[in-house]
Amino acid sequence: MNRYSQSRRKALAMIGGSALAATFPIAARAQDKTPLTLGIQTSTWGAVGMVAEAEKLFEKAGANVVVQKFDSGRTVRDAMVAGRIDLGSLGAAPFVVGAAKGDMGALGTVAYAGGTLAIVASKKSGIKSVAELKGRKVASQLGSETDHVFQNKIAPAYGLNKGDFQVVNVKFHDHVSALAGGSVDAFAGVEPYPSLAEVEGLGIIITNYSKYDIVPLLLAVNRPVLEKRGDELVAFMKGWLAAVKLFKDQPQRVTAIVLNFYKAQGYNVSDEVIRRALLHMNVTPEYVPELKAYVTDIAQTLVKKGQIAAVPDWDKVLDRRTLQRAAQA
Repeated sequence: MNRYSQSRRKALAMIGGSALAATFPIAARAQDKTPLTLGIQTSTWGAVGMVAEAEKLFEKAGANVVVQKFDSGRTVRDAMVAGRIDLGSLGAAPFVVGAAKGDMGALGTVAYAGGTLAIVASKKSGIKSVAELKGRKVASQLGSETDHVFQNKIAPAYGLNKGDFQVVNVKFHDHVSALAGGSVDAFAGVEPYPSLAEVEGLGIIITNYSKYDIVPLLLAVNRPVLEKRGDELVAFMKGWLAAVKLFKDQPQRVTAIVLNFYKAQGYNVSDEVIRRALLHMNVTPEYVPELKAYVTDIAQTLVKKGQIAAVPDWDKVLDRRTLQRAAQA
């Protein structure tokens, strides 16, 4: 994603230096004994949270944070709307719905992740192009950002309309087994599952999403938490930014941490799978200039479909102050 490299360099410069040293001031201890709860996805979209938790970066920053794992951005959003968690990493489509229907804002972005999403075809299917999905079964987790972009941008780009292929609602972590078992011909998935399918010789990536969409991943927050626990969120963001810095400075260490996470979950994955999976994930907390137009477009589409009542006020929804305070502390 070269066109976002300038924003990425700016963000990394902003979070560099003493503010992200391994030892944080004791004065930064969270004042509220109740922990902040963070929901992360068990795909590589949750990698920043995985690193922060494994390295105890929230604790070192003086933040009291409990990390909970979810299978998709949609389930993260639903947990936030229900008040079960305070913060979460989720794709733009679930975020827009949460911002419109719930009291949800964002502290920044997690990453721009178009390269981490892919359409993977079974090697046995003979499919070499998205256009060849016509009449085939495609596994996709409905309600996710991955599915939204596949059905609304990628498929139409190849002349496919809804109904030209059969979408089978399958959770991300079951995509590879569905492909291996022959119940689907392809899947629209998120890393590390596309890389796992390739490395295991089960499938081929026929396209990733980077040509069609920037796929922003938002670090969402419930607005009452933002309004009432601002100092704690600054400490949280200091820990989060320390994890972002590790992505820049120590990619091998990050790969090892994420690999250990999947092995602890019972997955038999290799270092090569995780390295590939993280390769195209542009980790940065900065809102790029294109983001407002991007989420507005999603919101307007959802308004037309009657799924939300109105386009949210992004100047209120996209918080900037917490990140600025954390970077300057």
